[in-house]
Amino acid sequence: MSANHHVVTGGTGFVGSAVILELLATTSAQITAIVRPNELQTATERLHGVLIPLVADYQLPEELISEIANRTRAIAGDIEQPRCGISDIVITAPEPFRAAQLEGAELWHCAASLQYQDRHRDQINRTNVDGTANVVELAKEIECSVFNYVSTAYVAGNQTGLIRPQPASADNVNNLYELSKIAAELIVTTSGLPFRVLRPGVVIGHSETLNAISSDGLYGFTRSLVKFANLLERTQPGLSDTLQVTMVADADGGIDLVPVDIVAREAVALSRLQSPENYYHLTNPTPPLIGVALEAAFSSAGLRNPLFSADCQALNPTDRKLQARTDFYSSYIVNAKRFDRSTVIEALGQQASAGSVLDLDTLIQYCNRYVEGLNARQPAAAVNR
Repeated sequence: MSANHHVVTGGTGFVGSAVILELLATTSAQITAIVRPNELQTATERLHGVLIPLVADYQLPEELISEIANRTRAIAGDIEQPRCGISDIVITAPEPFRAAQLEGAELWHCAASLQYQDRHRDQINRTNVDGTANVVELAKEIECSVFNYVSTAYVAGNQTGLIRPQPASADNVNNLYELSKIAAELIVTTSGLPFRVLRPGVVIGHSETLNAISSDGLYGFTRSLVKFANLLERTQPGLSDTLQVTMVADADGGIDLVPVDIVAREAVALSRLQSPENYYHLTNPTPPLIGVALEAAFSSAGLRNPLFSADCQALNPTDRKLQARTDFYSSYIVNAKRFDRSTVIEALGQQASAGSVLDLDTLIQYCNRYVEGLNARQPAAAVNR
């Protein structure tokens, strides 16, 4: 029997909010999110302020708005605090909605920092490693039924070829972000709690509407290209239209871009079908080529399609400036990978995704949608908790 109560961290973030909406659409469970309040909003007001607009953004049934009001609440907390800053009183106190009675709930840990640079080491570890330990502490306190940990398929690091759904090795990491996610996975899998390690690919907007509340991944790369194009124009008007840069990339390899609603659909299906402890690649069975994804991002940024090389020595000074601006994303466009989805297929059968076909035109639409709103919205925070 699936859980009748779910506790979610990162519920105001990209994946966490999609998971909550999918839980609302496919279960009758109550949902409690652990959310930091701000000066203007309570935790619940902040949660609803994210979820309700997404009903329209993702073209979901309007009835979900009342489900959000009736079945979701947030309690104030912070994953960077011991036991997420949640007291015994909050855990056990009865109330009509029973949102604070968390015993036996299924837990979804979606909150994370997406920083990766050495200068952010303390914050990365505080959020991704120590934060996960704090959530595990809370999960033990409430005797959660299952701990669903949202990691990333790219804990595979610099490995190539077929990546099996199994424990990752810290020997293969490209950056501190990957290292922190591997450490967090280990905290979860050795906690003694029932667990699922959920590893999405590079998550992009909704498969139907293309909308996203993310500025990371493909969007962060595109934003870096927009800034680079603006730099070229300040240097010499028209230069962005004529200059053709070279990037070190495996253009004919795949990059695992996967729509957020597909990730949420498979994640919640694994819960509903009570899939066993395991590692699950919530990835795209039909990923686009790296060269196609790069061409889409360059097009949306107003730049000429890049040339590709396997040799860093082939880069000129301008190419190196771009490489420095997109350093974090370089690990996604080399060392091409394919992710083994056998555990997902075994658990979900026909409910497993058949894949999202992301051709050049579709990816340009995704990137254009982001660029169009780039100057009209605040960039999404790197930490959602």
